[in-house]
Amino acid sequence: LTANATTTSVATNSYYFGNLHAHSSYSDGNQDNLALTPADNYAYAKNSLCMDFLGISEHNHATAGMYLSNWQPGINQANAATTASFLALHGMEYGVISNGGHVLIYGSSQLIGWENANYNIYVPKSDYTGTLETTGTTGLFRVINDLNSSGSNAFASFAHPDFADYNNLSNVAYNASADSAVIGCAVASGPAFSTNTTYSDPPTSMAYLEYYNRMLSKGYHIGPSMDHDSHYTNFGRSSNNRLAVIAPNLTSLDFFAAMKSMHFYATEDCDTRVNFTINNELMGSSISGATEPSICIYATDPTSPTSVPNIKIMYGILGSGILPVQIASASGSVLSFNDNSLAVGATAYYYADITIAGNRTITAPIWYTKTSTVPVTLLSFTAALNINRTVQLHWKTTNEINNKNFVIEKSSNGATFTVLSNIEAKNDITNNYSFVDTKPSEAINYYRLKQIDKNGKFSYSNMVAINLESSIVNAFSVSPNPASDILNLHINSVNNTKARLVITDVLGQIVTVKNIDLVKGSQIVKIDAKEMKQGNYQVTLVFNNQTITQRLVKL
Repeated sequence: LTANATTTSVATNSYYFGNLHAHSSYSDGNQDNLALTPADNYAYAKNSLCMDFLGISEHNHATAGMYLSNWQPGINQANAATTASFLALHGMEYGVISNGGHVLIYGSSQLIGWENANYNIYVPKSDYTGTLETTGTTGLFRVINDLNSSGSNAFASFAHPDFADYNNLSNVAYNASADSAVIGCAVASGPAFSTNTTYSDPPTSMAYLEYYNRMLSKGYHIGPSMDHDSHYTNFGRSSNNRLAVIAPNLTSLDFFAAMKSMHFYATEDCDTRVNFTINNELMGSSISGATEPSICIYATDPTSPTSVPNIKIMYGILGSGILPVQIASASGSVLSFNDNSLAVGATAYYYADITIAGNRTITAPIWYTKTSTVPVTLLSFTAALNINRTVQLHWKTTNEINNKNFVIEKSSNGATFTVLSNIEAKNDITNNYSFVDTKPSEAINYYRLKQIDKNGKFSYSNMVAINLESSIVNAFSVSPNPASDILNLHINSVNNTKARLVITDVLGQIVTVKNIDLVKGSQIVKIDAKEMKQGNYQVTLVFNNQTITQRLVKL
């Protein structure tokens, strides 16, 4: 048979399997052959089963063998090893086991450490939350957030966590700075010193699932991973445990976007496919709606198609401190469930716990807020740097009823906020608000909104940040937001350069890619948005070695 078909330029999501926790001879890895380098390890992993990507996460300090002189060579070797079918990544494992805890960090071009002359960015040993400040540090988590507000694409993930780790994070009050920096947590790891190359030496099953569940119950937005923590030359071959990432393409840009959106899951089987959505939004999403959450899970093992999956839905209330519980289950490849019991105003999280042929899979959660039939819905909250070095805040709401006012709060560290201004509510169906901070500090400025009802109840928006540390900065914003037919890109560039615009939908699918020539200074680039469907989008601009992303609502 012969036929013709027309394809679109919109990429569909694919499943990529790999590991982000491994070491080379540049720290304390390759213990069976210290002559090997990260380049050798990437070449080895390319020939392992179910290894689409490998991250080398060198320990960040010389006591574990890592020196600053090897940091950039590791990055260069990862870039050279990356192909269309294999993604090589180079990161670090910050911290120590005793009085500390290990954190995997990717997306930073600078080594974070505490040893003399052995770091690009200084953070004292064992200082994660800034509570051990003695020399002006803000702690590891805030440093990661500062990197991102300066144009980096960094994220962190907990490696083999202990309940006392990270300045006792799991036993103290919720920390917004840590929640912004950390996107993942190992639910299984190792064995770190396995020499097995026959895929038959898995770690203790779900040894860190209890920690993961506790952090979810405290209010953290994190997804699960499975790590190998390889110290010998067996990358990908000690077991079939994998981190599975859902992305349109195996590129660094798409991979980092998927990780930071928590479009991933942890699996003991190296090719199990899971599609988990609520109201058609992918795992890792934070969404709201006036209807009950409609949950759909599809799971299959392509190499074991006759095995019947056992699917469980786990449920918890954000910030309640109560561990998640099972609310539904099914034997079969599909589970559909509507949670009619979720109360108006509550935010719940749901994740799938799936077993196929004895192998277990844990997905990233979806966070769902049940609104009333007449909610105050915050569609967007953005901050943009004006040419005169003031900060323009803009937010849009819909369906306001009984809304008293908004309080704009500002912080220099992302943790302690003060009131900047009060804005009276309009209480119309659709509302646009704006405010200009005429006196931002010459550093990083954090902003958030506090929305207060007439009955005294209140809620907070997401945080946004603007960095004024340098006198000339790269800046990018979009307007109008929400947009209709034309989208204006407001861009300030430090020099004449080329930029790449990427617009993705809520599933991470690319809907627009465009190359743009920029001139030094301020400019407006118009983009035709007529063909874009209604919904939420991420607008990403890559220029001058920076990646800046803004959220867009299309009407």
